[in-house]
Amino acid sequence: MPSHTRTVGIIGGKGLLGSDLVEHLGKDFESISIDKDNYETHRGASFDVLVNANGNSRRFWANDNPREDFSASTISVYNSTTDFHFKKYVYISSSDVYENHEESDATKENVLIRPEGLSPYGLHKYLAEQVVRNRTDNFLILRSSMILGANLKKGPFYDILHGSPLFITADSRLQAISTSVIADVIRHLITSDRRNEVFNMGGQETFNFQDLSTFVSLPVSFRQDAERQIYEMNVDKLKSIYPLKTSTEYVGEFLSHYVTEKTHQEN
Repeated sequence: MPSHTRTVGIIGGKGLLGSDLVEHLGKDFESISIDKDNYETHRGASFDVLVNANGNSRRFWANDNPREDFSASTISVYNSTTDFHFKKYVYISSSDVYENHEESDATKENVLIRPEGLSPYGLHKYLAEQVVRNRTDNFLILRSSMILGANLKKGPFYDILHGSPLFITADSRLQAISTSVIADVIRHLITSDRRNEVFNMGGQETFNFQDLSTFVSLPVSFRQDAERQIYEMNVDKLKSIYPLKTSTEYVGEFLSHYVTEKTHQEN
């Protein structure tokens, strides 16, 4: 089914994910980057698709500053539904909306979520999802795992590549997906006119940090207060319509690209 999408507005267009969505989706659509510097300029604009890739992504900061995070992650989403006109709304949510994010059986898209069991960060993402459901009649909610891309500014792989001690332990296992894949998934979903659905977004299985030496020769250290983290969402629904690779493959591709770019810059 051909897409009638012509314009895609991307809130958070200068961020890790948003900047790559602007680039990749811009190959097929007119993509408009919306950020804090030009938000007022674009307020009132109309788009075929509005992608919200904004929201706060700093989990630890959010849990220490819940009031500020509520404004950044929930109120901002409500405001976006009134500040712009659109035919479809795509909201980038988080795997933290699941109370138990360690087991694939507990993270299917149709699982009952208990808000009282969520962290402030997860709760605010979950509340933002409810805003999207209530305020729009054509939406996609994409619950993302750890995102990897050229403009990475934080997280364990950023710390590894910049010589900072990790805040997670060596036996942690995380799910990962790249910005380019997310862009391709969004392209697929909007051109096939999927609507009013939730999709978990992440590579198949998890990346085990005990396997780091296979990918990088850099020394890796860990903070004394490092926490063991396990994140693995069920991605069977997305896998049924899109050729997902494993999290380990996405990590390998990201690290290979980073090393190639760094070598090119040094030469």
